Amino acid sequence: RIQQMFIISKLNLKEFNLEKITNYLFILGIFLLPSSLFLGLIFLLPVSIISSIFNRDNYFKDSWNIPFFIAGLIMIFNAFLQYLNVHESIKDIWNPNLSLYGLGNWLPFFWIFWSLTPFVNSPEKRKRFAFALIAGTFPVLISGFGQYYFNWNGPLKILNGLIIWYQPPLEGTKAMTGLFSNPNYTGSWLNLVWPLCIAAVLEKSKKLFNKTFAISFLLGIGFAIYLTNSRAGWTGLLVSFPLVIGQRGLMLFLPLFLILLGSIIYAISPIFSGEFQDILRIIIPENILKINSKIAFENLDVNRLEILLSALKIIKIEPLIGLGAASFTVLYYSKTGFWKGHSHNLLTELAISYGIPSTIIIFTTISILLLISGYVIFINKNHDFNNNFFDRACWASILFFLISQTVDIQYFDGKISLIFWILLAALKCIINENKCSYKELKFRG
Repeated sequence: RIQQMFIISKLNLKEFNLEKITNYLFILGIFLLPSSLFLGLIFLLPVSIISSIFNRDNYFKDSWNIPFFIAGLIMIFNAFLQYLNVHESIKDIWNPNLSLYGLGNWLPFFWIFWSLTPFVNSPEKRKRFAFALIAGTFPVLISGFGQYYFNWNGPLKILNGLIIWYQPPLEGTKAMTGLFSNPNYTGSWLNLVWPLCIAAVLEKSKKLFNKTFAISFLLGIGFAIYLTNSRAGWTGLLVSFPLVIGQRGLMLFLPLFLILLGSIIYAISPIFSGEFQDILRIIIPENILKINSKIAFENLDVNRLEILLSALKIIKIEPLIGLGAASFTVLYYSKTGFWKGHSHNLLTELAISYGIPSTIIIFTTISILLLISGYVIFINKNHDFNNNFFDRACWASILFFLISQTVDIQYFDGKISLIFWILLAALKCIINENKCSYKELKFRG
């Protein structure tokens, strides 16, 4: 009996040490991820594998995994159909291997949504995740500010050229990219982190270092979003504030928002003139001033609405199984002569690639998850609304990211999609912690 107890205690000790080690590796992976997807995956991939082996919850025991599993099977089946029988409309202009490669944008993340759940399944773990992500964004800020103010163009190399960062020189309208290839990608990443920075500032911590750290990153990331010259990024700055701060902060936010909105209207309106308007036009970024101007569109070959309408027509060609990943690009180019890397809408892009059924399953599941977690965080009385700022921040990050993907697509950047699915797993954990079911939702007409 004593020997059995000794063996059990040894197993428990090993399990505890493994859990502690994987938690450290997860945080390290998150910290390195903003700098390099490769560096982040060195730690996050083994952690995911270990978690899958020792996870006490069976994959199918978690009901949230089942829709993604079904969608994954449909996508695999459709991808092989597309590979074996290329549609006539793209037969000579599209590589069927792309459909198989494109599965990499989805299937691994359905697994990560489950395997990394144990690392965000408590408020304390979500807070550690948030701080690691904020701190890891520091190289993005340094590289971006260096690019913007000191012309750091790269390529920047480490590990004898194993990892290379390319920072394009700023031309025309200056827009910071940092460690990303495009200012919109940079803006999207910073907008995922921005609500977490707000939560870090609002957290009730008496430590001066923690507060200084949080405020410094809040100001730095906010200013970096401004420098990306991305209108979607600027919108994210405003949208996240009331969601994270809560009802008390809304009283502060609303007057500030009205002042900013009034200043923009005054600056762009043709009915006003004078020295004050000239001052506002100097202060307000050029991209905002172009909102009400034809100048904003004079260098565009087509606008987003035209792209969306074309995408909807392309979906009709093969609505059930799709045409294949990246088929929109070649088909759109063959019909219009304009090259577009994607359809600028994640829903239409997935429907074109793998069909409407898988698209409906994936985005309906995500929408329900967002809806129920929103109920838990903002309405359910059992949830500590006033103190759990990081839960609100996770929800705000996911909400704005999904909204932004309706007019552009940054999801296909591996770093961004990985954080998106981890944040989604965090929302799932918030629901499970509060034992909220579909029956608890109450809609008031």
